[in-house]
Amino acid sequence: MNSIQASFSYLEGNSYEIGRRQGEEIKKNPNAMNVILSSESIDETKFKDTKRLIDQYCPGLNEELQGFADSLNVKPSYLNFFDETLLQPGGCSLGAVLPSKTSDGKTYVLRNYDLSPAISDMRLCTTKVKGKYSHTGFSVSYFGRSEGLNEEGFCVAFASCGIPVGKHPGMKKPIIKGLQFMVIVRALLENCKDVAEGITYLENMPIGTNMNLLLADAEGNVALVETYDGEKVVERGKKKSRFFIATNHALMPEIIKLENRKLEQSEIRYNFLKNNLESNNFITKNELQQLMLKEYPNGVTVHNFEENFGTVHSILFNLNDKQLDISFGSPINNKIYKLKVGETLPFNELEVFIENTNYGPNFWKLNK
Repeated sequence: MNSIQASFSYLEGNSYEIGRRQGEEIKKNPNAMNVILSSESIDETKFKDTKRLIDQYCPGLNEELQGFADSLNVKPSYLNFFDETLLQPGGCSLGAVLPSKTSDGKTYVLRNYDLSPAISDMRLCTTKVKGKYSHTGFSVSYFGRSEGLNEEGFCVAFASCGIPVGKHPGMKKPIIKGLQFMVIVRALLENCKDVAEGITYLENMPIGTNMNLLLADAEGNVALVETYDGEKVVERGKKKSRFFIATNHALMPEIIKLENRKLEQSEIRYNFLKNNLESNNFITKNELQQLMLKEYPNGVTVHNFEENFGTVHSILFNLNDKQLDISFGSPINNKIYKLKVGETLPFNELEVFIENTNYGPNFWKLNK
């Protein structure tokens, strides 16, 4: 079994101060600096367009990026974040389990994020920007977020829908100009207090990524937002809804028309969650945790790290208590930590254990 390093950052202050603090942090990690900084400035038109969209939908983030760049004495246009070259959406398993299904009458969200540790930040952040909702979640490309829970009990979690959008081999070229998931998730966490506000915030937002975006709040409201090549469909949970789940394939009829192929392993993970949640029985928090402690194909936790598809973090969110039960890396091989939104962990770095499993060629099989 191999091991890698993961980290925790506590970020508090105004946007510029938080940027400078992250710049000081990253100076201690030359490898990370090499990934975050580009050797040349990105195209000026793209840089300005990206800055404009960030200002409109995730205000404050440009100031954070400026503070980071100033700390490293570089121009912001040399930050890879603006060019989205770090964007490598992986596999995810998402589930919102609502009060009518849980034994304690609370709302839970479970999520596994599957990627390669080599291209994952492996970094959990508590972020408290002045004038914004504080939140706790994992970072993507250092400044974005893949999911999180904010101080109001509003939870957002992302999964790719179909073939991920990006520049890398095997990815789908972007069809429209728009924001990528890591900015969208962070914007929602910092600016919205519940599902209704989240849906409104997304209404006119240009979205460039293909995603299944799960929104849930402490009142038991839930919605799934599915986007594909500029199309967007929102499905809200009804009063009798007991759970909402998503993995990495299209679920809405309007999106299935555009992308009807499914990775077999995405279907297997989806069906595992569905089969374990669709009974009439109430489910306990411990039983939800046990779902995440089972390995694919008999569960949702994946150890295919050598093919860039292993669980790099796992979280069970308790939206009412505003608590996260977190594992860095697979929860099967690593300790689970408890953390309240806005709080800090007793360490800044930790060792994460990685054990690879090869699931054979069918792991990448596409079905219609």
